[in-house]
Amino acid sequence: MAEDQDPTVPLSDRRKFDRNLIETGNRLAHRVVEPVPFCWFCDRAAGKRSKEHIFPQWLLKHHGAMDERVHPIRISLPLGGAVASERGQRPLRAHFNGEVCADCNNGWMSALEVSAAPILTQDPRRGEIAAEDAIILARWFAKTAVNLNVSQPFRLLVDKAARHGLATGIPDGFAVHLFRVREQDGVFDWAQKSPDAATCPQDRVSSMRRLLELTLVTHIRIADLVAVVVYARKPLRPADVVTSDGSRIYPASEVSPEWDELPLRENYLDLFTIVDGEAVPPADPKGADSGS
Repeated sequence: MAEDQDPTVPLSDRRKFDRNLIETGNRLAHRVVEPVPFCWFCDRAAGKRSKEHIFPQWLLKHHGAMDERVHPIRISLPLGGAVASERGQRPLRAHFNGEVCADCNNGWMSALEVSAAPILTQDPRRGEIAAEDAIILARWFAKTAVNLNVSQPFRLLVDKAARHGLATGIPDGFAVHLFRVREQDGVFDWAQKSPDAATCPQDRVSSMRRLLELTLVTHIRIADLVAVVVYARKPLRPADVVTSDGSRIYPASEVSPEWDELPLRENYLDLFTIVDGEAVPPADPKGADSGS
């Protein structure tokens, strides 16, 4: 069990995804265990809830994708990539997180959307990615990754402190990489997963497996632009999760990347994330279960 899990959380207060896994006898991988809050992004316990669109209306309209349909599924790697659960198809305009308070949605989230809109809709994209634009993009993609993590069929991996910290900046633990793709089936795609591989000494295999399960990697595609958002918790650092390609925009690199020089890959999953575990301090190996 992860160090930030609360075993006293009643089953009825947990996410529906976890409840379904437990009720069907699945063994759970490491995850954050919290009661479902009134709002995933702040401490408010009451007020007015609102529907936070995973992909905002202005971005859908810009790409003519209001009616593009999505079909969220969860695949099981232990079962050879078989579909383990799925949700019904829906248009992207109806794809939202309903557990966000109106204050967050109409406050800092709205302000972040206003800042990100001219960057995400500029056409063509040319020249250096300015430092201030990189921070706005990284924070927007991190917020979108968290929205996906709390609302879609995958284990919860972003803890409360990091979720709440997005209201004012980019909390510790996040890294964001960009690349471009040739293959575009529709406008939007996403996938949540653990890092693809890791290197570590033989005597740390169990603890590294646990760290991999606790690390979130989210690929988010918008047309030909893909962001890979990493969220890693101590003792792992975001810099320990390296990519096979891609340009890191956060934390900032010594040289600012240019739009024209972003690596070009075949599809939005065609970039591997590898944990460099050689320098990671030993972690507590307790409870290295595998599961969903």
